Amino acid sequence: MNRLSQIFGAAIVIAIAVVFIVQFRPSTGPVQSTASSCVVEVRGSCISSVDFNASRNLLAMRAVDENRLRAMGYRRLTAEGLYERWLLNEDAERLGISVSDDELTAELVAGRARVSLPADKIRQVGYALNLREDLIRYLDVRNRQTKKFDSKQYEKQIRNITKMSPTDFRETQRKELVAARMRDLIRARVRVGESEAFEQFSREKSTRTLSYVRFDRRFYSDLIVDTSEKAIQAWAEANKEELDKTWEGRKAHYLPECRVARDLMVEVQAAEAEQGPEAGKAAAKARIEAAVQRLKKGESFADVARSASDDPSAARGGDLGCVTKGRLSKPVEDKLFEMKAGEVSDLIETEDGFHVIKLEQIAKDADAERIGRLETARDLYIAHESERLAAEAAKQVLAAAAGGKSLEDALAAYLAHLAPAKDKAGAAAGAQPAAAKQDGNKDEGAKDSGQAEPGAARPPYTTANHPNRPTVEASLPFNVSGSPITDARDSTEAARIAFQLDKPGDLPKDIVALENGYAVIQLKEKTSASQEQWDKDREFYTAAMRAAKQNDALIGYMRRLKSTIGSEVKYDQNLLKESRPAEDGSGEPELPLGDEGE
Repeated sequence: MNRLSQIFGAAIVIAIAVVFIVQFRPSTGPVQSTASSCVVEVRGSCISSVDFNASRNLLAMRAVDENRLRAMGYRRLTAEGLYERWLLNEDAERLGISVSDDELTAELVAGRARVSLPADKIRQVGYALNLREDLIRYLDVRNRQTKKFDSKQYEKQIRNITKMSPTDFRETQRKELVAARMRDLIRARVRVGESEAFEQFSREKSTRTLSYVRFDRRFYSDLIVDTSEKAIQAWAEANKEELDKTWEGRKAHYLPECRVARDLMVEVQAAEAEQGPEAGKAAAKARIEAAVQRLKKGESFADVARSASDDPSAARGGDLGCVTKGRLSKPVEDKLFEMKAGEVSDLIETEDGFHVIKLEQIAKDADAERIGRLETARDLYIAHESERLAAEAAKQVLAAAAGGKSLEDALAAYLAHLAPAKDKAGAAAGAQPAAAKQDGNKDEGAKDSGQAEPGAARPPYTTANHPNRPTVEASLPFNVSGSPITDARDSTEAARIAFQLDKPGDLPKDIVALENGYAVIQLKEKTSASQEQWDKDREFYTAAMRAAKQNDALIGYMRRLKSTIGSEVKYDQNLLKESRPAEDGSGEPELPLGDEGE
C-alpha cells in the first residue's frame, strides 16, 4: 500500500510540473490580441506600445506621486530604456549570450520582474522610483497561506500590472534578463585597485582652507571709477565702434519715448516680517514716511534716496535712468506714466515694500536718443573701468603678498592709497549729508546700538563701509572638488589651484576670476587623509568607487552601441507626450518634449 501511495504521489507531482512547464513555455498560452503600434523603431525593429505600457507600469508601480512621474518625463525614460534594452539584446546575440528557459522560469517563479532605464539615469531615476541598480521589481506570486509559488496569483499579477498575457510577458522578460546579464558583464569588467582607490580617497578626504580677498567690481563702480561727463565722453570717443554696436541693440528701450526718473524704495525686512506680514509692512511704511518727511523739509530727492533707499539705485541717488514701459514693477510703472515732469509721487505699495518716485524729464525722439546713448556709454565705460580696476588691484595685492607681506598688510597698504573719485556724490571720504550731521550729538549708546531711526540718513558709502569692500576672508575646509569661493567663474578653479600649493602661506602665480571681479587666494591650512581613516573606510570606499566606475563604464558602452548599431532610431512622439492636471484640475495639458533622438 505504501509503495502504491508513493507512486501515486510522484505521479501527481510530475503532472503538476508538466502543467507548470507547459504554461510557461513561450509557444503556449493565450495570445494577447490588443492592437499595438511602434513606440520606438530601430533599424526596422519595432518596440510595441504593449511592451512600452507594460514597462511603464512596472516602473511606476512603487511610485505614488503621478505629478512627480510626469515631471520626470517617465514615459520618455521608459521608451529610452527599451531602446537600450534592444541594443543590449542585439549585442548579446553577437556575443552568443542568451538565457535558458530554466533560468527564465526560476526568475519568474521567484517573482523577479526586470525593467530597463537609460544607463545614465539608472542611479538618479532608479532611486526616485524605488529601484535598485539591478532594476528588479518584485511581484507578489506566492500563495498567502502556503507561501509557495501560485500560478494563478502569478497570472493575476501579470495581467493586472502589465496588461499582458503570461506568454507575452515571459518573452518580454527574456529580453530584460538578457539585457540585465549584459549590464552585469559590462560592470564586471571594471576593476579598482587598492592603490587607485587610496589615491582617490586621499584626494577627496584631504582638505585645504584658504585666506582670500575679493575685489568686487561693484565697489569700484560705486566709489572709485571717475564717472564725470568728461571721462565718459573721452571713453565714448575712443570706443565709438563698440558704443554704436551696443546702442543698436538698446535703442528700442529708449525710443520713441522714455522717462528720466528716480526711485526711493524701502523694502520689508526679513527680521520685521518674522513678526507677521502686516508688522513687516508697517515697519517699512514707517521708514519710508520718515524719508518723505526729509523730502518735505527740503532735502534733495537724490540725497534722501542715496541714504535711505534699499534699491540698488541708491548709490546713484535713486537714478533709474530713462525708462520705458515694461522695465519696472507694474504699480510703479503705472504711476510713473501718469505723472508730469517734476512731480513726486505718493507712496506706492508693491510686493516687496514701498516706493516714492520722482519724474524728472519726459524725453522723446532726439532727446531720448541723446540720453540713451549717454547712458549706454556710461554703462559700458563703468563696466570696463570697474573690471580693469578690480583686476589691477588684485594683481597689486598679490604681488605685495608674494614679496613677503601678509595678505592683511598687503591689502591695508593698497587701501591706504586708494582714493575715491571726487565726483561720486556722497561717496568721498568725509562727505556727510545733513541728516547725518544733525545726529552728531547723539549719545554713544545710541550709536553703538546699530539701530537707525526710521528714514534717518545712513552714513555715505566709503572705502571703509562699502558692503563690497575688499576684506580678508577665510573659506571653510574643502576637498579638491569643492567650491571655496562661491562666486568664482569656474566653481572648482580655486580648489584646483589650492591643491597645487605646497604649504600654508603659499600663493598662486595669478588671480582668480569671480562673477563680479577677481580674488587673491592664499593657502591657510592643509590636512591630509590619514592611514587610520583609510583603514576604517577602505571597504566601503572601494565598493562605492567601483560602483561609480561601473556606472560610467555602462554609460560609455551604451554610447558606443548607439553610435554603431543603434543610430537609426525613431520615437513616436504622440505616445511619449507627458500630461499634467490643469491648475483647476479639469484637464491634462501637454508637457514639452525633449529632443527626438538621433
